[in-house]
Amino acid sequence: MRGGFGRVAQEELRRIPDIIEELGMMVISRHQTSERFMESEFQLTDKAIHDRDYGWLNDADLVIAEITNPSLGVGAEIADAVNLGIPVLCVYKSDYEDQISAYIRGKAGVVCRAYSTDEELKEEIRGFMF
Repeated sequence: MRGGFGRVAQEELRRIPDIIEELGMMVISRHQTSERFMESEFQLTDKAIHDRDYGWLNDADLVIAEITNPSLGVGAEIADAVNLGIPVLCVYKSDYEDQISAYIRGKAGVVCRAYSTDEELKEEIRGFMF
């Protein structure tokens, strides 16, 4: 959440956990879309953040990553999830199709889907789940 270019506004990112929960899933990392996210994260050490997030990966049944905004941390979490055998869905705004990492889009164990609207995003997530 620290990285990226701001291609997806925080308000848009805050809707994604709602969509996931509407589909009956629990969002482990919901705090990452809270308005005070950065304040609370800066109180933790880098190692504490890594260890917490890696623990969440170990508890996850699947990973859904919004990759429109490039982030080294999200890329590492995607790789870790694949190595742990956890299914990964990466979603991104269709306007940025040509700018999404080919490495991530070509990675075995990762499904990448574009979306334009919240409803399209919901359908992509639903299709991945079932």
